[in-house]
Amino acid sequence: MFYMRLLLPFMFFTIFYLVYKRYMERKRLNQLVNLLKEVESGNYSKRGVIPLNDEYSEIYYLINKIIRRNQNDIIEINRLNQGNKRIMTSLSHDIKTPIASLLGYLEAIDKKLVDEDEREEYFKIALDKAYKLNEYTNELFQLLQLESGEYILRNQSCNICEETRKNFIAWVPILEKHNIKYKVNIPEGNIITTLDVQAYERILDNLIKNAIIHSRCEEINIDLIEKENMIQVKISDDGIGIPRNSKDMIMDRLYKVDTSRKTKGSGLGLAIVKELADKCNISLKYDSEEGKGSSFILGVKKAL
Repeated sequence: MFYMRLLLPFMFFTIFYLVYKRYMERKRLNQLVNLLKEVESGNYSKRGVIPLNDEYSEIYYLINKIIRRNQNDIIEINRLNQGNKRIMTSLSHDIKTPIASLLGYLEAIDKKLVDEDEREEYFKIALDKAYKLNEYTNELFQLLQLESGEYILRNQSCNICEETRKNFIAWVPILEKHNIKYKVNIPEGNIITTLDVQAYERILDNLIKNAIIHSRCEEINIDLIEKENMIQVKISDDGIGIPRNSKDMIMDRLYKVDTSRKTKGSGLGLAIVKELADKCNISLKYDSEEGKGSSFILGVKKAL
């Protein structure tokens, strides 16, 4: 009898503990089911919360990880969808319209609707439009190739001072044609690095071209600075700068600060710069103050 009195509280406590444990397990399972139902319905904002030492904590951790990954994937898909919509809109204007105009000039020549002097002028205009259309389609396909991961790097050892200087020299006649002054600060010695030279040249070309077309600058500077393990290449201008509300978007494909289409440009140049820099493991920073100009800084690792 005495032992029975001792056992009764213990048995009662044990039964209570087992019932409570079963209740808590049921509760956690219901929470888990509700969480999975939210995810199934497309709501990725929910997260499972549970104490770290709980036996279900690892399951919740894995589910939360999957939710975060899916949420990031959906954000990226939505971003790409928006970009694709912009591409379709741009294709409608930047390809369809020039083709229609090009055909108009060529038909006028073919049907002899213009005299000999006008015929020559029409032919030059048509040729110019064809070149610009070709340039746009090349840029578009290069960007799509980069974004799809199909671009193959062709790295080689090179003297970045020589490659940078050679690239900038090719732009000098165009700068002088636009009455743009320039300053070049590139060391005379050899600084060796490993680069996809063609990709690096394309990055420089697009940054210089962007300054000429869009910045309305009077001067462009290029500086190459050697640091401990890095080479810094800075391209700056004294142009109109980038509006504050556009700074975070200028590297997006087809984004144009001037949406009125008064300035030329495909809206692909800086997007290609960003994709090529990422592909080549080149750091890219930019700074701009409206009315004072912009600067783009490339960081290239030295060869070991």
